[in-house]
Amino acid sequence: MLPDNFGEFLIAITILAMIPGADTMMVIRNSIRGGLPDGAITSAGICTGLFFHAAVSGCGLALILYNSAQLYHFIKIIGAFYIVWLGFQNLWDAKKRYSGAQGSEELAAAAEKVRVMRSFREGILSNVLNPKTAVFYITFMPQFMNANGNPVTQILVLTSIHFGISFIWQCLLASIVGKAKQVVSAPRSRSYIEATAGSILVGLGIKLAASE
Repeated sequence: MLPDNFGEFLIAITILAMIPGADTMMVIRNSIRGGLPDGAITSAGICTGLFFHAAVSGCGLALILYNSAQLYHFIKIIGAFYIVWLGFQNLWDAKKRYSGAQGSEELAAAAEKVRVMRSFREGILSNVLNPKTAVFYITFMPQFMNANGNPVTQILVLTSIHFGISFIWQCLLASIVGKAKQVVSAPRSRSYIEATAGSILVGLGIKLAASE
């Protein structure tokens, strides 16, 4: 079930999972908002999105995406717009926090009830709407698959490993950010952090839209 060059795959996928990108910023952004639980749920959504790309790759649809410049560009723009929108949302939250706008405890409690689905949705959409992940799966994963084996089974096994490594790494980041959040919990300090995270997300979205 595992490829002969599994060691190389493990090293490569670990390094790739640790490279900062839109997924990393999404976890950091939501960890600032709700600590480790928020970041971990977001990471679960992001990593679940990997199975979408695995299914697409296993069915051969990613090859169509890889060869269709128009389709790739269309999905890329949608994903970039979503990331930019989240960034502006963070900037708006930072502005409200800086100006001292605070919700009531009842509103905060209500927000807690929907945070799980919100965080998971934000994570999975961030990943699924990134066509670069689909292209990555169709170009990278075959390097570690046996031509004589079942491609769907193999890619699901490799994706599960990718899921585990990425989830552990992103939860570690969420834990670090969550602890740092307790240290800098003053409203103005948090507004600066949220504004920085929002600005980076907007920049990443613009970069994604402008890239080939």
